[in-house]
Amino acid sequence: MNSAIAVNASNAVPFVPSSVQDIPLNRIQESKTNPRRTFDEAKLAELAGNIRQHGVLQPVLVRPLLDGKDGFFELVAGARRYRASQLAKRETIPASVRELTDTECLELQLIENLQRADVHELDEARGYAALMQLQPDTYTVETLAEKIGRSEKYVYARLRLTHLADEVQQAFYVGKLTVAHAFEIARLQPEDQRRALAECFPTYRTTAAVLQDKKAEAVTVRSLREWIEREIHLDISHAPFDAQDEQLLPAAGSCAACPKRTGNNPLLFPEVRQKSICTDRACYRAKVEALVQIRMKPLEAKGEKPLRVSHAPAWQTKKPQPDVLYEGQYRRIAKKGECPQTKAAVVVDGTEAGTLLHVCRDEKCPVHARETRYQPTPQERAARAKELLAERIEKQTRIRILNLIRQKLPATLARPDLEMAALDYFRRLAMTITVGSAACMRGRRRNPKRLGAARPSITRPSPGKLFAKWTFTSSSAFSSCALSFPTSIVPDSIRTNRLRRIPTLRVLPHDTKSMREKSLPTFERNSRRT
Repeated sequence: MNSAIAVNASNAVPFVPSSVQDIPLNRIQESKTNPRRTFDEAKLAELAGNIRQHGVLQPVLVRPLLDGKDGFFELVAGARRYRASQLAKRETIPASVRELTDTECLELQLIENLQRADVHELDEARGYAALMQLQPDTYTVETLAEKIGRSEKYVYARLRLTHLADEVQQAFYVGKLTVAHAFEIARLQPEDQRRALAECFPTYRTTAAVLQDKKAEAVTVRSLREWIEREIHLDISHAPFDAQDEQLLPAAGSCAACPKRTGNNPLLFPEVRQKSICTDRACYRAKVEALVQIRMKPLEAKGEKPLRVSHAPAWQTKKPQPDVLYEGQYRRIAKKGECPQTKAAVVVDGTEAGTLLHVCRDEKCPVHARETRYQPTPQERAARAKELLAERIEKQTRIRILNLIRQKLPATLARPDLEMAALDYFRRLAMTITVGSAACMRGRRRNPKRLGAARPSITRPSPGKLFAKWTFTSSSAFSSCALSFPTSIVPDSIRTNRLRRIPTLRVLPHDTKSMREKSLPTFERNSRRT
C-alpha cells in the first residue's frame, strides 16, 4: 500500500481550538464521507485486544452533527479506533470535538487516511474525487498535488482508478490485482475493462471464480500491456476517415481534441510514445460506420442497393455479420458492366473502409468464374467439426491412459526396465552410433591422449548373460577421473557425440573369447592382429 505522506503545513486545515472528552459510543455516528471503505478484521481484533488492556491512547476526532440533536457527534477521523472500541465492549471513547465545515471535514479525513500506511489506493482516489466534487473551483489536480506533496501525475493516476468497473474494483480490493494492473485497466472503456480483467486470468471463466480462488494470480503487467496494445489500441494515423473532421460523428467530435487520444492526455499516458493512439474502439468503429453510411447514401439515392464487403476472410472474423460479404464470397472486378451480375459495394472495415467497389458474387459467372474462391459447404463444415471432435477425444483418451499408467508405475524404474529402455534408445540411434564411432576412431588417431585409453571388460550380472563394459582412464575431457558404466546406460554428463558405445551383447557363457573379440572396436582389433 502507500507509504506515509508528508503534508505541506502551510496548506493544511487551519487550527481550530478543540476539547477532549469521553463521549459515549452510542452518541457517535460514522461519517459517510470517510474515504476508507475496507477494514482488516484481524487487525481490528488485535487493536480491540490492545484497547481492553491499555484503553484508547489517542483520541478520535469528531464534530457536532449539523441539524442534529444536542450531544450527538459525527466521526471525522479514527474509524478503526471507534470500531475496535465497539469490539472491546467499551462504553465511551476519548474524542476531540471541533467545529468543522463539510469541506474541512472531508479534507481532514483525506489527509488523516493518507498518513496511514495501509490505506487502499481506491479509497485514496475516492477521497480526491469527493474533494473535487465538493468544491471543483477550489480543489483541482494541481491544488491537491500541492496539499499532499505529490506530483500531478500521481494524483491524476489515482483519480483514474475511480473509473474502474465494479468487477475490476472487487478484484482490486481483495488483492487479485496490483495497483499497476488497475491503472492499466482504468485507462480503458468499461467494456474493454471487462475484457482486460478476463485476460488477466485466462484460466478462469468468470470473475466470481477468480474471487473465490485464493491462489488465483494475474498475468504480469507487461503481458497485460502488450495485450492492450495489440487488441485495444488503434492508430489514428492509418484511419480511413479524417481525424480532424468534427461533423463525421458530432457526438464524439474531432480526434485531434479527444481526451482518449494518447497525445492529448500525457498525464494519463506518460509511457506511450506514439501520440496518435485511440483507446476507444467503440468510438473508432462508430466513425468508420458513419463514413460507410455517407458513402452509401449517393448510391441509395440513385436506387441502388450497395453491398457491404470486407477484405478479411470469414474464418478470421470472430463474429461474422450476416449482411457483410467476406473475402472468398465475392470477386472484385475492375469496372462496372463486365458481367450482368456486377453490383456496387462499399468496404466496411480496414484501412480501405468507405471505398467504393464493383463486385461479382455469382459462382457460375462465365466471365469471373475462372477465379475460384472456395467456401466450404455446411455439410463439409459439420463433417470437419466431427473430425476435430474425434481428434480431441482421441487425444484426451491417450492422455488419460498415459496418466493412469504413470500412476501405477513406481517412482524409480527397476534395473531391467531401465536397461530395456536404454537398449531400445540405442537401437533407434544406430546410425548416429556408427558415425560417432568413426569420429572417435579418427580422434584417437590424431591425439591418443585426448580421450584416454579405452579397454573393454566383461561383467556377469546374471548367469548366461554377459554385458560389455568400457572403462575410461583420466583425461582432460573427463576431469581426471575414471568413468566406468555399462553400454546399456548413458549418463547425461557425457555427450554421445564425444563417446560412442556398442549395444549390449548377449551370448552363451562358453563363447567369452569370441564375444570379447567382437566387442573390440575395429581399430583395436587391427592393432592386435598386427
